[in-house]
Amino acid sequence: MFEREPVIGTMSAQVARILGTRIVGGQYQPGDTLPIESDLCAQFGVSRTTIREAIKSLAGKRLIDVQPKVGTRVLPFADWNLLDREVLTWRLQTQFDAKIVEDIFEMRLCFEPRACFLAAENCSAEDLRVITRKFEKLKQTILNRDEWQIAAQAELDFHITVINLSRNGMFVTIGSAIKAALRVSSEVLLKNAVLPEDYLDLYGKVLTCITDRQPEQAEAAMSVLLKSSRARVLPFAKAALY
Repeated sequence: MFEREPVIGTMSAQVARILGTRIVGGQYQPGDTLPIESDLCAQFGVSRTTIREAIKSLAGKRLIDVQPKVGTRVLPFADWNLLDREVLTWRLQTQFDAKIVEDIFEMRLCFEPRACFLAAENCSAEDLRVITRKFEKLKQTILNRDEWQIAAQAELDFHITVINLSRNGMFVTIGSAIKAALRVSSEVLLKNAVLPEDYLDLYGKVLTCITDRQPEQAEAAMSVLLKSSRARVLPFAKAALY
């Protein structure tokens, strides 16, 4: 007998979420074969069509490969689509540790400072008003510990706005893909950390360099901000290992 899993919302999406979480969390290792279709139907209490849709979704994310007479096997980590929003979210839910935090910030350091350079170089007057409003919203919420979720969203909005103002389509696509990672890192920091007085100053420096149209200084300021955020988030990620 199978103990049925709770399935809420769109059936195929929820089945995919549960199986995807098990894969990225290590319950199913690369090379492992998933249960056969009939067993999954019984386990989740859903139809074969629902299971097939969920399997198709996971295959599209390169988590699994389906082969006739072989079955459904978990692919190696190197094959996974790690920038897929759901895959990234599942990893953050199951593997929030120092390694994934380092990976996320290393990626951010590769493109966010350059996005900031381009934003400072190319911003219109309206763009400058938009980024200034985002900073003011951040300033209003970030020092209120009772509103840390609102502050985390404001921090996310600031970073995404800078990325969007770069007018670089590849940067915008990456920024959209890693929203989940940005949100989680912001929430962890703002929920747990005692923020130093200079935290807002780092954001203020980024804003000033953009509004003063100083691309090189803006690039450097974003780099300093990201390295500071990484240093503050890492202790909580390392604690998750124990």
